[in-house]
Amino acid sequence: MQLNNPYERLHNYPIVVFHGFAGYGEDELMNKFNPYFGWINNIRIKDYAAKYDKEFYVPSISGFSSMWDRCCEMYAQIVGGTVDYGKAHSEKYGHNRYGRTYKGVVPDWGKLDAEGKLKKIHVMGHSYGGPTVRCFVHMMAVGSEEERAATPAGELSGLFEGGHEDWIASCTTLAGANDGISFLYAIEKPKDKIALAVLSGLSWLGAFKISAQFYDPELDEWGITMNTQDGTPRAKDWKKRLRDYYYSDGDCVLDDLTIHKFRKTSESWECHPNTYYFAYYATKSYVKNGVHVPKKDMIVLMKGFSYIVGRYKGNPADANHAEITTEWQENDGLVNVMSGRAPRTKPWTPYVNDKDLKPGIWYDMPIEDKDHMSYMGSKETKEDFGVFWYEIFRRLDNLA
Repeated sequence: MQLNNPYERLHNYPIVVFHGFAGYGEDELMNKFNPYFGWINNIRIKDYAAKYDKEFYVPSISGFSSMWDRCCEMYAQIVGGTVDYGKAHSEKYGHNRYGRTYKGVVPDWGKLDAEGKLKKIHVMGHSYGGPTVRCFVHMMAVGSEEERAATPAGELSGLFEGGHEDWIASCTTLAGANDGISFLYAIEKPKDKIALAVLSGLSWLGAFKISAQFYDPELDEWGITMNTQDGTPRAKDWKKRLRDYYYSDGDCVLDDLTIHKFRKTSESWECHPNTYYFAYYATKSYVKNGVHVPKKDMIVLMKGFSYIVGRYKGNPADANHAEITTEWQENDGLVNVMSGRAPRTKPWTPYVNDKDLKPGIWYDMPIEDKDHMSYMGSKETKEDFGVFWYEIFRRLDNLA
């Protein structure tokens, strides 16, 4: 298949992608050297999409904040304006209400075009972007009752209004942690020390403009890193704020990726009748001596995580871990196959072909022989990576 074959389309909505944990977006210099989608000299998907006259955006949002905070950042990135983390939310967790200001990559999102048609977008999420994009779809649909009650008239962010589910044409996860990850259970004993050490390193990385412009942890709502837009330095008591963030019990990335906590958070998330849902996922491990180990061609960055995930069998003595059995050992290098697939607590069906696709139900795409970073272009041929995205573009552009 030629990578630039034209195709007929029913519409041409922009694609907006939530990058994953520790990821980065288009505002950071790192993305210019090594695009998040176009990794290691592969096809740059933003440029590739432009060949089909498609808008493709991977805005910079924090790779370490909670789903809620990341959704607030993405909303501002899409429509333009200043990030509003919510009056009730920011007061509850003790961080700044307002964040950075953006021009907006799709400022006319949700408005009517010249033909009177609603301007929609397709949203996607890779890795931690998977649960985040699901949270975003939910927030666009129902908003936040707490924020509506607490916020003075005229101050409420559109994200908290609710009633905007039809603004989203489709929701796609790529190796998404759609049910959390067992890795956090497997490292539960040393987790706090490891996480606090990592956060401390991120604070130093984000304390200086020269390093933060290259790769920005974007935890400035907490005062843990500097704000590279206006130059506001990290807080003098950043060590205390770092611990406040980590032990916030509800506003930390690790809470959102912990299986039992995520299930409670996502329990009320529904599939909306006019939105299409797709889950792409992969496996790159195999059984050896009763555990899963990474295949030889898994990217080396993922192998250590894969060994840990592949050996974890759960802990029947802990109610939160009890259902994590050997079924959860198979993985793509980080995300369990059991989690990357379409959420089993929501309506779903195996994907067969593009005929008669229906909204309001998750399509479980065929499991692929890839690792977690293959969806970014790692170890993929240019031909295969181009074809993968070409099929996505064509499928999304022809949804009814």
